[in-house]
Amino acid sequence: MIRLAVLITVLAALSLVACTAGASEMEVEIANLRRLAAAGDVAALADMLDHSLVTIPAGEFTLGSPSGPADEQPQRQIYLDAFRIDRYEVTNAQYQRFVLATGARTPAHWVGTDYPPWQVDWPVTGVSWKEAMSYCTWAGKRLPSEAEWEKACRGPQASIYPWGNTWSPDLANTGSDRSTLWPPSMEAIWLLLLAQPGGGGSPHPQPVGSYPQGASAYGVLDLAGNASEWVLDWYNWQGYENLPERNPVGVSPLWNHALRGSGWVDRYGEQERVPDLSRCARRNSAHTSNDPRLGFRCAQEGGNDK
Repeated sequence: MIRLAVLITVLAALSLVACTAGASEMEVEIANLRRLAAAGDVAALADMLDHSLVTIPAGEFTLGSPSGPADEQPQRQIYLDAFRIDRYEVTNAQYQRFVLATGARTPAHWVGTDYPPWQVDWPVTGVSWKEAMSYCTWAGKRLPSEAEWEKACRGPQASIYPWGNTWSPDLANTGSDRSTLWPPSMEAIWLLLLAQPGGGGSPHPQPVGSYPQGASAYGVLDLAGNASEWVLDWYNWQGYENLPERNPVGVSPLWNHALRGSGWVDRYGEQERVPDLSRCARRNSAHTSNDPRLGFRCAQEGGNDK
């Protein structure tokens, strides 16, 4: 049950949306998130993030690509019921409440049940698919399906990237301009999460919503860059030929779970890979529970039918 003081703080912050001239609802919301993080009001920050969902309307959308890898083909028209999806990736502030309530395992760079204090509004990373699913269930939600994630990313115009059809490294936290700094080992990437942001240009995740100009047409943020995201499906490398036409979810083969979106670092340090990895249609997979690039967001049924 939300404490009264927290609820009042959240409602007061949300009320600014209606009265702040010259700023969009999303811009005002992001400003309020930054204010709460700076003030150390973790409970109010987490509650505001919990309630920031975007409704994706029911209807058909374009899944896959005609010229990408085989696992993105054939390009299909798929129908999805209306659903809601988190505007932001799940943050450390939100995940900590889950850990404290359930005793869940914490990411490797946390100390006990505490994340590094400057990372309160960073996406939680280093969690497994099962842990991500458990969190979403605990929060009254679920992981989005691959198809839902891609529709939220591509928008009604079937864009290549969340913001449009032209790649721009300034619209996502992919580290593509610092690729020569990336060490190849996973251990070294974990160490980057322990370094405070600042001098030296070391790569790191950014607070969720740091790239509002990179939002999708539906207003969903960080679908490229920051954390690469777990989705509901098992990954099928054979593509979409046998996929159902309505509300598909990949249920086999029972191998790796699917991932969507690029992360804050490319393990192999190849700058030319980043635009391809950041496409909305790009698929990936993993089964690890120990990757500092992997996070998630949640979704739920509902919204408008049209």
